[in-house]
Amino acid sequence: MQDQQNPLGVIRLDHLEFTTSNASELIGLFHRLGFSITATFQKNGLKKWLMETHKSSFLVTESSAGDYNESYQKKHGGGVSALAFRVENAGQAFDEAIRRGATERLPLQTVTDQGHTWRWAAIQGFGDVLNIFIERSDKAPFAPGFSPFHDSDALPADQNPGLIHVDHLTNNVPHGEMNKWVEFYHRIYGFEAVRYFEIKGEKTALRSKVVRSANKQVTIPINEPWGPDGTDQVTEFIHRHNGSGVQHIALSCKQIIPTVKKLRAQGFEFLTPPPHTYYEMAPKRVPNVKENLAELEENAILVDGDSDGYLLQIFTKDQIGPSFFEIIERKGHDGFGDGNFQALFDAIERDQMIRGVLK
Repeated sequence: MQDQQNPLGVIRLDHLEFTTSNASELIGLFHRLGFSITATFQKNGLKKWLMETHKSSFLVTESSAGDYNESYQKKHGGGVSALAFRVENAGQAFDEAIRRGATERLPLQTVTDQGHTWRWAAIQGFGDVLNIFIERSDKAPFAPGFSPFHDSDALPADQNPGLIHVDHLTNNVPHGEMNKWVEFYHRIYGFEAVRYFEIKGEKTALRSKVVRSANKQVTIPINEPWGPDGTDQVTEFIHRHNGSGVQHIALSCKQIIPTVKKLRAQGFEFLTPPPHTYYEMAPKRVPNVKENLAELEENAILVDGDSDGYLLQIFTKDQIGPSFFEIIERKGHDGFGDGNFQALFDAIERDQMIRGVLK
């Protein structure tokens, strides 16, 4: 019997594919995040590098093969071109997605080699981003045609920031499209809307809804501008990216303070920190924080939560076009930091003012 909460049998996010015209630059960025190349692929104008760290996999793609990667790069200048979901049965997931109204982008492919079997297919996701369904036999390598790679440029263990997995990834869409894509994720995947935000700053505002899979392995906030015209941060992203796209990727860690220090040592810069009063008020907002608040303030790390738990997070400046990364440590709290969402919004708005985007 079909699971109505998970009709496609999604297990987890398998990997994110990043399309680029400058693979060496993107590989260098991911090296500094602690990823290392574990396998490579090259054929007919298509080059791919699989980069992994702990439980996260990023696929860097450079293409002149006339495929979706090349068209994505030409239109958007690079970014996340595909969300790949690990599923129980790729054929059934694809058929069910089409039955529920999804648009086919790649019919089911099956490859068997050296005792391993891979099956995959793709539908159209939000904007120009593909949604790929992937099924692998037990202990199968990443994909057929990939060769193992020893990465001599990977960070030494003592310099690796220790990022673990993709906690969530935020989609930015034009005004009026948030509910359309919330409905898409619910109708196709069975994901439920679990949070709604209305965030207002000094000059701009946005709306956001968060959708999540029943097994809590996939979480996607969807942002839209408050109004149809303006210079708000979502609209600026869409103008810079030439359409909808992944605004930021949140990567989890076990100890955020040493992680942030190691990221700074790798040259990462973070958004403007909140004022000192933010940390003065933290004990009232978030009880039972074990970390030293002075050290959190020194490292510009945000804290939010409730009596059941809290989370710690920080946001980099733009890294891939207008896209950036969030670093997050959860301490028994599976929310999104309502107050921190406001703090992030304010930090980006301040950055827009500094750059002259907002007057």
